[in-house]
Amino acid sequence: MLKIDLQLGDKLLASFESNNDDISIGRSDTNDIKIDNLAVSGNHARVRKVLNAYLIEDLNSTNGTFVNEKKIERYELLDGDRVTIGKHSLLFHISSDKKQAEAFDADKTMILDTEKQRELLDKNR
Repeated sequence: MLKIDLQLGDKLLASFESNNDDISIGRSDTNDIKIDNLAVSGNHARVRKVLNAYLIEDLNSTNGTFVNEKKIERYELLDGDRVTIGKHSLLFHISSDKKQAEAFDADKTMILDTEKQRELLDKNR
């Protein structure tokens, strides 16, 4: 799951949650995340999910796309990365399936008490 907070300065303007594999960002009404500001190109950037990673790509925008204050053409996003487009920031919160599995301990093998199981089986016979 991907969560994106749109900010202007310290002010939170909107939050978006998505499982989509393709998210468009720009000033045009056709974008998934619309940023209504003249410093933002009509179709400014795109976020794509590739396997278990999210990549952001600048779409030859006029003013560029920056991740953690560095201009990028394409970049693999990490949890907590801040993307700057014009004067707006997009803060990315990425929860991976691995993190969710670790929280649930789904990867660990459960140890059975076979002695108790035998006792229960014997009682029920």
